[in-house]
Amino acid sequence: MVTLTIDGQEVQVEEGTTVLEAAREAGIEIPTLCYHPDLTPYGACRVCVVEVSRNGRSQVTASCTLPVREGMKVETRSPRALQTRKAMVELLLARCPNVPVLQRMAEELGIEKPRFPTEDPTEDCILCGLCVRACEEIAGKKLLGFIGRGSERRVTTPFELAYDECVGCNICIPYCPTGAISNKGGARLKDISLKEERLTQGHRLCAGCGASIVVRQILNAIDEPVVLSNATGCLEVATTIYPYTAWRVPWIHNAFENAASTISGAEAAYRSLVKQGKIEDRDIKFIAFGGDGGTYDIGLQALSGALERGHKMLYVCYDNEAYMNTGIQRSGATPLGAHTTTSPAGKVIPGKQQFNKDLTAIAVAHNIPYVAQSSPSHWRDLMNKARKAVAVDGPAFLNVLSSCNRGWRHKTDETIEIMRLAVETCFWPLFEVENGEYKLNYKPKEKLPVEEWLKRQGRFRHLFRPENRHVIDEIQAEVDRRWERLLRLCGEA
Repeated sequence: MVTLTIDGQEVQVEEGTTVLEAAREAGIEIPTLCYHPDLTPYGACRVCVVEVSRNGRSQVTASCTLPVREGMKVETRSPRALQTRKAMVELLLARCPNVPVLQRMAEELGIEKPRFPTEDPTEDCILCGLCVRACEEIAGKKLLGFIGRGSERRVTTPFELAYDECVGCNICIPYCPTGAISNKGGARLKDISLKEERLTQGHRLCAGCGASIVVRQILNAIDEPVVLSNATGCLEVATTIYPYTAWRVPWIHNAFENAASTISGAEAAYRSLVKQGKIEDRDIKFIAFGGDGGTYDIGLQALSGALERGHKMLYVCYDNEAYMNTGIQRSGATPLGAHTTTSPAGKVIPGKQQFNKDLTAIAVAHNIPYVAQSSPSHWRDLMNKARKAVAVDGPAFLNVLSSCNRGWRHKTDETIEIMRLAVETCFWPLFEVENGEYKLNYKPKEKLPVEEWLKRQGRFRHLFRPENRHVIDEIQAEVDRRWERLLRLCGEA
């Protein structure tokens, strides 16, 4: 144990403890902005400075990075410490004059107005580095860092690019002391996290279900009022078990096959009433949600009709690649080789014998204003596309991958990672088609072999037996063919 004195109080702490930690253990508060007990101390803000005396010498230094020493004498509010702290807060306030936490600190220290000029009164990043350390140390990523020097210094991503390795974990948000964290996709992450959920808690969807993640991301991306239709399926059944509902928006349940017809009818009625002057135009967005069974297969006719008629609506297919709600039967979206209850892997067949239907291409063939493919593993991509989709003047279609751990056979906490692998292997590429023009939204730095995605799912386990390895080769060949075709369409070949 190490014995030291803080503000006249004798304190005993373990060796390796910092002065800031020792003070807090003793109930002595030292203000700080860049420190968090979860993260490695950085000493950026210098607000936590104290005056330390030992062996007849004294210095003013940051308490968050200073380890305790035997016989050390610490003063947290000596004239020198307060003078330095006041100067640090004054500099920070000049950089970020409208940040409440700095305004409170300035008031406590008697600072009425900083002596230094303010270049940007809207700036709210104090360069504390907490988000940078949280991204690396907690999330296990290195997607944030500092660039520039002096007044030009700021936090950004490497090369100032948007990286889809950022899966929207939001870990950095609670560590930011000023609420400055934002993403270039539009809304600030903190703002998104504070929005009232339109699909709320209490539903019966399975832990790790991709459908609820898809819906929440899309609805959080849209600020306007919405009216929803929902095809019969997991999402409908589990969110509206009578007499309860998890929806906080107008919501219509319809049959398996007619979500597109229902929402197009609602949209047409709304436009008519607005035109007649019976209601005001509130810019309501009309959205249909359907699974792959109700979209790829038995709802395809209704979808095609709605797209052809040109209704101003968004149809979202949450593609979990089988009829999951009714017992994991194969659908037109089920990949080649997948085990389902109607394509059981065994001696007769090695799982489903057909490749999955390219529904996104079918939607593009309707020549509508906007079609896109996305995944909730790349949340920024999905939310941007949702905003674009509801903004176009006409029909839009989003095909979104939506893992089902019950049908795909993986752990409930692997949902996002499994979908990320689908993107990294190019089984599920991210792209959009605006008025017939293809654009690739994400190109993996290193295209992974498709078996990296397959081997994480129990529904493909049988393909790794020697007698079935040829199916993996067939899947890889088809993924490569579709990927090369997409690159040509996007002008990337």
